Amino acid sequence: MRTILHAQRRSSIAAALITILLGLLLVFWPDHSVNFLCLLLGIALFVTGLIYLLGWIARRLEQPSILLALPGVVLCALGVWLMTNPASVVVLVQYIFGAVLLFHGLVDLQGAFALLRQRWTRWWLDLLLAVLTMLLGLVVLVNPFGAFAALTMLIGCSLIYDGISDLILIWRLTRAFRALEAEAEQNGEDYFES
Repeated sequence: MRTILHAQRRSSIAAALITILLGLLLVFWPDHSVNFLCLLLGIALFVTGLIYLLGWIARRLEQPSILLALPGVVLCALGVWLMTNPASVVVLVQYIFGAVLLFHGLVDLQGAFALLRQRWTRWWLDLLLAVLTMLLGLVVLVNPFGAFAALTMLIGCSLIYDGISDLILIWRLTRAFRALEAEAEQNGEDYFES
């Protein structure tokens, strides 16, 4: 179990750092970064579609139905569309990032309640960080600014905040679990065995 927790911690730290980097891109290059993200997403969808199509071609003698190739065709078409018309998809960016912030806020909320259950001091700070992340997600979804550049910069600032608050929560949860583990070892138990 200890290995699983360490792997989870590493992946959470990596996700938080990527979130911060993405936020910095959106803040400092609001116009170019959204187009770049659409291009990357388009390439990913196109490659995924190609993999589906190549799999269908390899199995077409066993399963000749053209319907099995449909997901690959749709993904390839979506990928080409995103790569060639990123401006038409930019509207979705607001909703995608708003949903991501809401989701991260809910995950952080669970972490805050985990600290509360462990009677960790100042668990309410983590609760406050989680609620603020969720509020930022709602602001991004509502977009009170109207201008896309301002919205993009708000999304970037929100992602930077989200990444930093995730790192803080990870650090505090790690300290809480280490304290529990040390207490269990003093009592002659293995906290992670059960």
